[in-house]
Amino acid sequence: MSKAGKQLGNFFVGSLLATTLLSPAFAQSVPSGDANQVSVFSSQGTSGDRSFNDLSSAEARRNQLLGTSQRAPDPTPPAPVELPDNTQRRAIPAGPAGPVSNLSTLDQTPLGNAPESPVQSGTPSAPETDPFAPTGFRLGTFDVNVSLEQAIGYSDNVSQQAGGEAGGFSETSLDATITSNWSRHQWQTSIDGSYRRPFDGDEVDQPQLQLNTSLRLDLIDGYTATTRGFYNISTQGFTSSTLAPGAVDNPIQENWGASLELQRTDRKLQFSLTGDIDRDEFQPADLGNGIIQNEGDQNNTEYGITARVGYEISPALTPFVEGRYAIRDFDQESDRNGNDRDSNSFELRGGVEVDMGEKLTGEIAIGYVSESFEDPALNDLDAFTLDGQLNWSPERDTQVSLTLGTSTNNSINAGENGSIIYSGRVEVDRQLTSRLSMNAFASAQVETNEENNTIMEAGVGAQYWVNRFMAVTGQIDYLRFQSDAPGSNFDATSGQIGIRLQR
Repeated sequence: MSKAGKQLGNFFVGSLLATTLLSPAFAQSVPSGDANQVSVFSSQGTSGDRSFNDLSSAEARRNQLLGTSQRAPDPTPPAPVELPDNTQRRAIPAGPAGPVSNLSTLDQTPLGNAPESPVQSGTPSAPETDPFAPTGFRLGTFDVNVSLEQAIGYSDNVSQQAGGEAGGFSETSLDATITSNWSRHQWQTSIDGSYRRPFDGDEVDQPQLQLNTSLRLDLIDGYTATTRGFYNISTQGFTSSTLAPGAVDNPIQENWGASLELQRTDRKLQFSLTGDIDRDEFQPADLGNGIIQNEGDQNNTEYGITARVGYEISPALTPFVEGRYAIRDFDQESDRNGNDRDSNSFELRGGVEVDMGEKLTGEIAIGYVSESFEDPALNDLDAFTLDGQLNWSPERDTQVSLTLGTSTNNSINAGENGSIIYSGRVEVDRQLTSRLSMNAFASAQVETNEENNTIMEAGVGAQYWVNRFMAVTGQIDYLRFQSDAPGSNFDATSGQIGIRLQR
């Protein structure tokens, strides 16, 4: 073959080989990480332009053959070739990310750089409405709140009686509440006690204690059974109609009892049935000059049963009717005057329950009570009754409470069947700031018997919290007593300041 023929044959063979090697299919079949393949193509470049020296892509090699320096845009990099597990290989760097078509999913893609929302573990605490509310402490499965107040004061009638003298006094108060922290049922006990002691040793002390406890059992189908117990200690004031005439001190009076109630309130038609026992005991009275008057003829026990039926017209209004029957049994067959005061009483009331959330809650009722005695010399004791407890909040941080009550009272006078006591009390509490609060009250009690007695009282107080555990308190009270009995009227004004500690 001639020399020209050999050159022409070599040209066709080279062209065919170059076309095959530079085709996209062949380029994609060669791994880009193979150094030997890259070095073969890169050694053929003669220009200083990077697009000609870098022959790792088919587009670059095609541009070299066409003689153009314009670089075509890089296509989307192909997916890396999966190699067998037993093949040794190097990691292939990730190519450039393509355009984001949906910005809302940016933080969900591996390439998204938006920060993730913080994850909060546990249960968040409820917002605190009162920064100076008692924190209490845990005692097993019970929550305990305790407060102690020590005050000193001055009164222009420290004994609160006709002809009483002025003097200073010390008063210590203790409040404690224990409440169960159970998912079902509830047990609660409250203790409210005070001890007032005049600085003058000739005046009488005034202790007072109220202990209440209750246990509610949640039964099936909306039924609840609640048992309650109470124990009270107080002194008979000189304004009491049951205090022996001529007494020079305030004898102790004890009152205790218990009750059991079955109730259902989860339906439109509601009912409750309650049985109770109430015991009164009186300590001897000092009449002066070494004379002691036995008050045991006033000791008695009352047994009662109460039935109540109500119908819920709406969640805010529930009218009800209530009836009660009671038997009073005295320890002695006759009192100091020879009267048998054992009695039977019946009471019928009708009223309405109100529940308007934080605005207005409570109930009010009117009725009639009749008490008949075993002794025919004692007339029946009859009276209309008015009872109620309403809590009204006219605006935020203001609470108004109204309490109305009617009760019967025994008598120690010969031939008297007893008396009816009507009482009413209004209290207003106002939270001025988070630290400062004020309160005011006014009350009246009217006792109708052979000698009508009226007690009127009013007062105003303030409380300033230094921190969550200590407050400074102040109180001013006014008391007036009026009676048909000559020489019994008096009034007393007192003021006190103290320190209150709580937990």
